[in-house]
Amino acid sequence: MAENYSTTAAAPRQSSIYPAPFLVQPCNLIYDSVCKTARSLLLRQINSDSLILIGLGCKRWTCRFCAQVKIRKLSWLTSRAKPNRLLTLTVNNSLYASPREAFDRTRAFVPELIRALRVRFGAIEYLRVTEVTKTGWPHYHLLIRSGYLPQQVVRSIWETYTGATIVDLRAVKDSFGAYNYLTKYLTKLHRIDWTERHVSYSKSFFPVDPVEVRQPSDTGDPQLVNHHPYDWLIEHVAGMTVIQQAAMKWLIKECPSDLAKELTRDF
Repeated sequence: MAENYSTTAAAPRQSSIYPAPFLVQPCNLIYDSVCKTARSLLLRQINSDSLILIGLGCKRWTCRFCAQVKIRKLSWLTSRAKPNRLLTLTVNNSLYASPREAFDRTRAFVPELIRALRVRFGAIEYLRVTEVTKTGWPHYHLLIRSGYLPQQVVRSIWETYTGATIVDLRAVKDSFGAYNYLTKYLTKLHRIDWTERHVSYSKSFFPVDPVEVRQPSDTGDPQLVNHHPYDWLIEHVAGMTVIQQAAMKWLIKECPSDLAKELTRDF
């Protein structure tokens, strides 16, 4: 990563309205507005000299940019999953030496609880979010899609597994409420010092997603470049105006033909 580029905290250079012209200059490339450790994927449009540059994020919760991408995707998918219950499971802090120990020793009991409930009450699908209290201790929120679940039964099983007695079960009135919940809590908690395992979910919680990111049909085979997309832009097209199509996607329409061929000679 080039050290002379700005690394001060800043909002993304451009609003979410794309496409937008983008002048490639070091002062316009603020690393804190995107994934700092992103790699680049380069595509050349067939029968033209245009190139498409896509930044591939690290997908870690500790990365501010990638965490926000993950939160938006999870929230949108969860709204489509239509959960109808919110279950909160606490831990008994007195049984553990540290929050990390409490997490390590109780998180495996979440799927165990669901399996036990399925035996008695039928199909249950869930998404689990780990949250921490003000004192740093973990507890779990589960967005659930299921039939009737008696709170006392859930509480009894969870207490048997973990020794914790505080369980809350309530209805989720609509998918928008589920979306808002995930957006709120994951945004607040996307960094937990002792784990990256913020979220887990059952195999059938999310519906089959018909919207997938596919390679554009008018491009050749992609080339993975082990450079940050900002470094690539500065090295190859500094001073040119490109079209920013998304937060980490650019269309280089005026790429000189000899440069386009050189950059994509291994396609």
